[in-house]
Amino acid sequence: MNKSTLLLLLLFPLLTFGKEYEVKLHVSGLPANGKPALLSIYNGDTYLIDSVPQVKDSVIIFHVPEKTPTGMLRAVLGLSTYARYSNGQPTMVNFLFNGEDVELAMNFEKPDQTMQVVRSKENRIYFDFLRSDMAFLRKLGMLEQVILNYPDKDDFYKMAVDYYKKYQIQREKFIDKTYNQNKNSLAGKIIKTKKLPFTEGNMAPATRDSIFKSGFLTTFEFNDTTLLYTDIYTDKVMQFIEMFVDRKASPRENENNIIRALDILVPRLDINPNIQQHLLQFLITGFEVSKLENVLAHISSNYLQQCGGSKAVIERRLAGYQKMAVGKTVPDFTVMDIQNNPVNLYNLLSPYRLIIFWHTDCSHCQVLLDELPELTKQEFFKKHQVQLIGISIDDNRESWEKFSADHPLDWINTHIDGGFDNEISAAYNLFATPSMFLIDADNTIIAKPTTIGELKKNISEL
Repeated sequence: MNKSTLLLLLLFPLLTFGKEYEVKLHVSGLPANGKPALLSIYNGDTYLIDSVPQVKDSVIIFHVPEKTPTGMLRAVLGLSTYARYSNGQPTMVNFLFNGEDVELAMNFEKPDQTMQVVRSKENRIYFDFLRSDMAFLRKLGMLEQVILNYPDKDDFYKMAVDYYKKYQIQREKFIDKTYNQNKNSLAGKIIKTKKLPFTEGNMAPATRDSIFKSGFLTTFEFNDTTLLYTDIYTDKVMQFIEMFVDRKASPRENENNIIRALDILVPRLDINPNIQQHLLQFLITGFEVSKLENVLAHISSNYLQQCGGSKAVIERRLAGYQKMAVGKTVPDFTVMDIQNNPVNLYNLLSPYRLIIFWHTDCSHCQVLLDELPELTKQEFFKKHQVQLIGISIDDNRESWEKFSADHPLDWINTHIDGGFDNEISAAYNLFATPSMFLIDADNTIIAKPTTIGELKKNISEL
């Protein structure tokens, strides 16, 4: 063997496998039966990075591919005892990734409050800031309660008003200083977004709320595409829209309130058309889930070009939403199961059927598919005479077959090619997974649950 051949053999692993980064989490109180997973965040959605970490005692080690974009990652640590029995959400923690190994230590019950950064410059900046900022916000919250409830002629009231102003000024200076020291970091970019409108402590609550609402977006610029890989932009737009929602108003009135918010928000997104398009798509998906047809129609009429799609596409989505509402009849289809046998929906003779559209890369789908086998073992579906039809919409058939081989999918397990562009996907107006349709013997939609909790409730009521 000559020297050049030997050198190639030695370098082969480096040439064929990219560098991986390590995320090591020390989690005290970690449940023994948890299923940790690492997700990336993009424009309000999460994508699986590692679902098979090394777990030993209280240490979890994830591996992050070299090409993973700079942004925010989310570690799903598992279900607490309370969440397990109340169908609650798993314990999660968000942290930053910017091409470096990360090592963090925390308590399972309160990961954010107990966070310690062992290794990672980005996260040390980020969590140090969050800890200090929380102290400012806690002080301001307590002072606000004093100002609202204390006699305004008292000297202590005047002192509270002065301190309310003082702490707002100190917080803004703290944000500016921390950002200026870390301008080129991801943490710095996020810290810059944390400014809030300035309000006087002795304002009436309605006046303070009005000023806060009108000034909320003036301290913020939607111009950095890196932040699409975090929850910053999506959280910001949702916080702004929620300011306009009146819990005492009717659904129709609140749709008009949301439209008012959009008419303020969308023009501010013009600074970066790419970000504007992504955030509008994020909002459209949320409005579809919430069945806000008037809001969707307003977007269709006024912000079509910014949505990144033609008018025909948006109109199809709106028409499809009406067509697939509760009380409507689902269209028939024939699909092939895992044994390559044809399955026709209308020919399945069962009092009730649950159609589940899912995708192997969808983290919410994986949570759902982890829960369903347990309900099957308990004969929950059999008891209520519900037949399950799972339809994978993976673009890659092999991904579906591999997932099916590794997981006990004890129901009619099928796949369609083409993802969201498939004829069946279009007929069912699919724009997200998982999408579920509970139908009766007449193929009429009874419910469209979005979570395992809603699913159990809907079926229990049959």
